[in-house]
Amino acid sequence: EPSFGTKRCDDLYLLLLNRGSVRLNNGKPSEGLADLSKSNDLRGRPDSVILENLARAQEINSYYGLADRNYSTAISMTANEVAPFWLRSSMVKFQQGDLTGAFDLARRVENRFPEAPEVRACYACLLLAKGDEDAARRKYLEIPDRPRLKYSDREYVDR
Repeated sequence: EPSFGTKRCDDLYLLLLNRGSVRLNNGKPSEGLADLSKSNDLRGRPDSVILENLARAQEINSYYGLADRNYSTAISMTANEVAPFWLRSSMVKFQQGDLTGAFDLARRVENRFPEAPEVRACYACLLLAKGDEDAARRKYLEIPDRPRLKYSDREYVDR
């Protein structure tokens, strides 16, 4: 309870953001989602860092529509600075059947991070979904050998 002359603690949202992110990374997706949802509510105004983490939690918990909305809002808040989380947003759009939207984001990420194996793998998936198997194979083979082996490991891909 606040009293006269004492500063009120107003950074609980930050603690929940951090705890939610840790929970997501430690394999506790529902607890992470709960923390990140509370963090977003407590913040009281849109915050791109909270929204991108909340969207990730929603994506992991298979709430693709909510994840897409929050990724899109976070992207609109940082539109001049392409960030790696845009690739996750691209994959959410793909999950929802928005191949055009997925390609648009993936192209922008590829322009910014052309050598990243994750970007090449994502782009290869999108090309395959589009029906261009040869282009997908070429893009996949652009991934260096050692990182490409990870994408053959089902446990790695499912994480």
